[in-house]
Amino acid sequence: MSTPAPDAQLTHVGVLVNDMDSMKRFYTDVIGMTVVDEGEHLGRHLTFLSRDPFEHHQLVMITGRNAPYDTRLLGQISFRVPGLPELRAFHARADAVHAPGLEARNHGNSWSIYFADPEGNKIEMYCTTPFHTRQPWRVALDLSRTDEQILTETQRVIAAEAEWEPVEQWRAGVAERMGVALPGDRPYRSIWTHLREVAFTQGFLEVDGVRTRYAEAGPADAPVVMMLHGTGGHWETFAANLGPYARQYRCIAIDMIGNGFSDNPDTDYEIAVYIDHVRAVMRELGVERASFIGVSLGSWVAARLAHDHPEQVEALIFLATAGLIATRTNMDRIRAERTKAVNDPSWASISAMFEHLIAEPANRIDDLVALRQAVYGLPEMKRAIDHILILQDPDVRDRNLLSEQEWSEITAPAFVVASGKDHNEYENTSRRVASLMPNARLFEMPGVRHWPHFEDPDTFNSASLAFLQEVVQ
Repeated sequence: MSTPAPDAQLTHVGVLVNDMDSMKRFYTDVIGMTVVDEGEHLGRHLTFLSRDPFEHHQLVMITGRNAPYDTRLLGQISFRVPGLPELRAFHARADAVHAPGLEARNHGNSWSIYFADPEGNKIEMYCTTPFHTRQPWRVALDLSRTDEQILTETQRVIAAEAEWEPVEQWRAGVAERMGVALPGDRPYRSIWTHLREVAFTQGFLEVDGVRTRYAEAGPADAPVVMMLHGTGGHWETFAANLGPYARQYRCIAIDMIGNGFSDNPDTDYEIAVYIDHVRAVMRELGVERASFIGVSLGSWVAARLAHDHPEQVEALIFLATAGLIATRTNMDRIRAERTKAVNDPSWASISAMFEHLIAEPANRIDDLVALRQAVYGLPEMKRAIDHILILQDPDVRDRNLLSEQEWSEITAPAFVVASGKDHNEYENTSRRVASLMPNARLFEMPGVRHWPHFEDPDTFNSASLAFLQEVVQ
């Protein structure tokens, strides 16, 4: 095919088994896996096992093997270990249970042991070497020797018998053939990559009794751009946009009421509550009229504000547009995902949430995960999350949505981003509202998900700033 395949990673394998109990004991006791889930489906018992908290399962065993034991169903299951000490430890564990076929092999690019599970499936445990050797290639491996002796012997034997090169050289060549960058070749990305040369202030305002966190940058006498985040978010979602925008505009990014590090009073946060808060912040900062950038929930708030208070809105920029279409599937997903993250604000659960926000794994940076983890770990967040998620209740959401007629009555110039990898609800909303609003234009960003402004800031900043320069005098 001429079109490159999208990013994909091999994450797990499924094996049909006869004796689930003995197989489960083997993979938990010998391999050290953890049973993370199990249950019945279509008359079969399934057991899910993993050694990685970021992978729900790496192995799933399913009853119903209908082939004799001497029939080979699977080439092998391979596990990478950190080094030779761990390889020796697994060799001892396999030997202790008399695992069939136990042997050790040197492949030049890896040191490996092999053995079979109770139903004859071949298992490899291996660690990598500093070399690449053209495969297939193998010689015997003596694990009774020291690490240094094994390394020296490997260097000697591959130089004499194999085609080889340093593994870094081989990886660089393969990466070039694949058209991808190696991790070390990618520039390090942090929110400070974008903010380190930006003159901005961060502080707290007391707004109608709500302590409100905000960041501000840009000339005090320039046209104002208000930046509104999505559900459960905080102003740092705009870290990659604050600097470029602040060259021409007074930028104010806030943690909306109940979100981020702002206060979360004991009330449901429907759209009118957000609008009252945003307008109060504007009053406090002396802003009569502004353009708005809104992400998801932020776009919904900005749209309702533009409809009900058009005198305060100069222009609109919508990302992951919300406020017209609502699907039960998406609402249930958001509620389950965010509730889980608040009840268990672990790195794994927060990282999983970002898979729905940012398409490219390299852009799900640690700074963002750590910030959201800090927010969701606040003691008061367990009480506040139900107030934040009230808009995921179908009846509440319906009464807060803008009708198509209301969208068509928004006359402010609007720049609407359609993200090609976002959930359909947001992409469909973006396209529909762009067709309804009389002064809207649609901007396609096919390679991004829910946060296009962070995933591809150069494209977004350039196009959206050109729009503002055209419509804001």
